[in-house]
Amino acid sequence: MKKTLVSFVLISVSAFYSGACVREDLVSQGDSNSQIYAAAKYLATKCGDPIPTPYPVAIGDVQRRNLDLCSIAITKSDCPFVSYPIACLLIYLDKPSGDIPWYENFKDAYVTPKVP
Repeated sequence: MKKTLVSFVLISVSAFYSGACVREDLVSQGDSNSQIYAAAKYLATKCGDPIPTPYPVAIGDVQRRNLDLCSIAITKSDCPFVSYPIACLLIYLDKPSGDIPWYENFKDAYVTPKVP
Protein backbone atom coordinates (compact mmCIF):
# COMPACT_ATOMS: atom_id res chain seq x y z
CA MET A 1 0.00 0.00 0.00
CA LYS A 2 2.79 2.41 0.93
CA LYS A 3 4.71 1.63 -2.26
CA THR A 4 1.63 2.28 -4.35
CA LEU A 5 0.94 5.60 -2.62
CA VAL A 6 4.57 6.74 -2.88
CA SER A 7 4.70 5.73 -6.55
CA PHE A 8 1.48 7.61 -7.26
CA VAL A 9 2.75 10.75 -5.53
CA LEU A 10 6.09 10.63 -7.37
CA ILE A 11 4.42 10.14 -10.74
CA SER A 12 1.93 12.95 -10.04
CA VAL A 13 4.65 15.38 -8.96
CA SER A 14 6.89 14.57 -11.92
CA ALA A 15 3.97 14.92 -14.35
CA PHE A 16 3.04 18.28 -12.82
CA TYR A 17 6.55 19.68 -13.06
CA SER A 18 7.31 18.30 -16.51
CA GLY A 19 4.21 19.99 -17.91
CA ALA A 20 4.94 23.30 -16.21
CA CYS A 21 8.49 23.72 -17.49
CA VAL A 22 7.85 24.92 -21.03
CA ARG A 23 4.93 26.84 -22.44
CA GLU A 24 4.18 25.24 -25.76
CA ASP A 25 2.63 28.37 -27.21
CA LEU A 26 5.90 30.33 -26.92
CA VAL A 27 9.10 29.85 -28.91
CA SER A 28 12.44 31.00 -27.54
CA GLN A 29 14.19 33.98 -29.08
CA GLY A 30 16.99 31.88 -30.57
CA ASP A 31 14.64 29.32 -32.10
CA SER A 32 12.42 32.10 -33.46
CA ASN A 33 15.31 33.85 -35.15
CA SER A 34 16.50 30.51 -36.56
CA GLN A 35 13.08 29.76 -38.05
CA ILE A 36 12.80 33.22 -39.64
CA TYR A 37 16.35 32.97 -40.99
CA ALA A 38 15.67 29.52 -42.46
CA ALA A 39 12.55 30.81 -44.24
CA ALA A 40 14.43 33.89 -45.50
CA LYS A 41 17.38 31.77 -46.64
CA TYR A 42 15.01 29.42 -48.52
CA LEU A 43 13.36 32.28 -50.41
CA ALA A 44 16.66 34.08 -51.05
CA THR A 45 18.12 30.90 -52.53
CA LYS A 46 14.99 30.25 -54.60
CA CYS A 47 14.96 33.81 -55.96
CA GLY A 48 18.73 34.21 -56.28
CA ASP A 49 18.62 37.35 -54.14
CA PRO A 50 20.48 38.22 -50.93
CA ILE A 51 18.50 38.17 -47.68
CA PRO A 52 17.04 41.68 -47.35
CA THR A 53 17.91 43.93 -44.45
CA PRO A 54 16.73 45.00 -41.96
CA TYR A 55 16.07 41.48 -40.82
CA PRO A 56 13.02 40.94 -38.52
CA VAL A 57 14.69 39.98 -35.25
CA ALA A 58 12.65 38.32 -32.52
CA ILE A 59 13.02 40.01 -29.16
CA GLY A 60 12.27 37.61 -26.33
CA ASP A 61 9.88 34.69 -26.60
CA VAL A 62 7.49 34.76 -29.56
CA GLN A 63 3.98 33.37 -29.93
CA ARG A 64 4.22 30.15 -31.96
CA ARG A 65 1.25 30.99 -34.19
CA ASN A 66 2.61 34.43 -35.07
CA LEU A 67 6.05 33.00 -35.82
CA ASP A 68 4.55 30.30 -38.03
CA LEU A 69 2.48 32.86 -39.95
CA CYS A 70 5.63 34.92 -40.56
CA SER A 71 7.63 31.90 -41.74
CA ILE A 72 4.85 30.66 -44.01
CA ALA A 73 4.34 34.15 -45.45
CA ILE A 74 8.06 34.43 -46.23
CA THR A 75 8.17 31.06 -48.00
CA LYS A 76 4.99 31.88 -49.98
CA SER A 77 6.34 35.26 -51.15
CA ASP A 78 7.05 35.91 -54.80
CA CYS A 79 10.41 36.84 -56.27
CA PRO A 80 12.25 39.19 -56.13
CA PHE A 81 12.85 38.94 -52.38
CA VAL A 82 13.39 42.58 -51.44
CA SER A 83 11.35 42.96 -48.22
CA TYR A 84 9.45 40.92 -45.65
CA PRO A 85 5.70 40.22 -45.62
CA ILE A 86 3.48 42.23 -43.30
CA ALA A 87 2.78 39.00 -41.35
CA CYS A 88 6.27 39.26 -39.86
CA LEU A 89 5.14 42.22 -37.76
CA LEU A 90 3.07 39.71 -35.79
CA ILE A 91 6.21 38.40 -34.05
CA TYR A 92 6.26 41.61 -32.01
CA LEU A 93 2.77 41.02 -30.55
CA ASP A 94 2.38 39.40 -27.13
CA LYS A 95 -0.90 37.72 -28.03
CA PRO A 96 -1.41 35.13 -30.75
CA SER A 97 -3.20 36.33 -33.83
CA GLY A 98 -6.73 35.08 -34.17
CA ASP A 99 -8.04 32.68 -36.74
CA ILE A 100 -7.92 33.81 -40.33
CA PRO A 101 -11.51 34.10 -41.60
CA TRP A 102 -12.43 31.53 -44.24
CA TYR A 103 -13.27 34.26 -46.75
CA GLU A 104 -9.88 36.00 -46.45
CA ASN A 105 -7.09 35.01 -48.82
CA PHE A 106 -3.90 34.47 -46.78
CA LYS A 107 -1.65 35.55 -49.61
CA ASP A 108 -3.57 38.78 -50.28
CA ALA A 109 -3.75 39.74 -46.60
CA TYR A 110 -0.40 38.59 -45.18
CA VAL A 111 2.05 37.81 -47.98
CA THR A 112 1.62 40.40 -50.73
CA PRO A 113 1.70 43.52 -48.50
CA LYS A 114 5.33 44.14 -47.61
CA VAL A 115 7.02 45.97 -44.75
CA PRO A 116 8.60 49.07 -46.31
